[in-house]
Amino acid sequence: PTPNAFRRIGAVRRSAAAWTAAAAAAAGNGKEICETAISPRGDAEVLCTISDEGDRSTLWSDVAINAARQFTITQRKKLEDSGALDVERPIRIVGTPVSDDCGLGDCVLDYGDVGGGDASANDPDSKIIHFQRHGQGYHNLICDMWRELGRPIDFDSPDPNLNPVVRPEFLDPPLTALGTKQCAAQRDLCSKLSPELVVASPMLRCLQTARLSFRDHVEAAPWTCHEGCREELGLLVGNRRRPVREIREDYPEVDFSELEHDEDVPWEEYGDRRETLVEKSERIYDFLTGYVRSRPEQEIAIVCHSAYLFTLLNAVMEVEDEGLRSWFLTSEVRSLRMTFVER
Repeated sequence: PTPNAFRRIGAVRRSAAAWTAAAAAAAGNGKEICETAISPRGDAEVLCTISDEGDRSTLWSDVAINAARQFTITQRKKLEDSGALDVERPIRIVGTPVSDDCGLGDCVLDYGDVGGGDASANDPDSKIIHFQRHGQGYHNLICDMWRELGRPIDFDSPDPNLNPVVRPEFLDPPLTALGTKQCAAQRDLCSKLSPELVVASPMLRCLQTARLSFRDHVEAAPWTCHEGCREELGLLVGNRRRPVREIREDYPEVDFSELEHDEDVPWEEYGDRRETLVEKSERIYDFLTGYVRSRPEQEIAIVCHSAYLFTLLNAVMEVEDEGLRSWFLTSEVRSLRMTFVER
């Protein structure tokens, strides 16, 4: 059977030397499927995927699910208090759902429900966008651990005793083992989509997520990075990226030409303060109207971040569907139709 015939619930990269052990494990329990791939640098690697017909809810802890529900309430209130909601801009960006069949962790395009009689399908100002939040990163894990211990986190504080994400060790944090598992689990779902372009935040966790979840589209579509879809800038070291010269070595298949600076100048410009919600909203608006709208592709995948996506769907776009507007779980994928309307 082909790998796509299985639900991808866990994945781990192994060196070619570990292939024999991986194959033995697969033969022994019938649940682990391994495939060999050659990286753009010519290195052989084996991706082993574990099939599991169990409940997808095992990908997210109760703490993470409850935190997402709580963030939906508290962050919307913060957007309102900051004056970021109901801002009238020259171009309206309207978001509408493209699927009636939404499950835990995914609400993606049903191709049987679009096209055909849908007049917007051929509208150059209307695109299908597949948004994905990155899988669990180490910063997410530590914050979840703090919540489990009942410790509040003050994300505006520069004190690491109150805000763990300002610690220097959090620079551009990668995915955890669970984060890798979550993203690999989304591969089968993403393989059924047809993005003509894959755009990722330059943060390591997003590039890792894109490579795991959208790996079936590496040859079929161009991949690029853009500063406009990264998480908020300033203060939080977990949102500071590595130099482009280092990232490019690990992701030679990705086009980094949209990134103006090698060092993380956009993050550094904010110094010891966080980008405000209003500032972030304007950056998102510029990204959508200046970059996404101008792209010739009609179907685009964008892999980015939770607070970014929440601001985008609640303060920048006009979205009525509450399921689309709520806080994303780690690795979650949602599709929508994005339409640009001049006022």
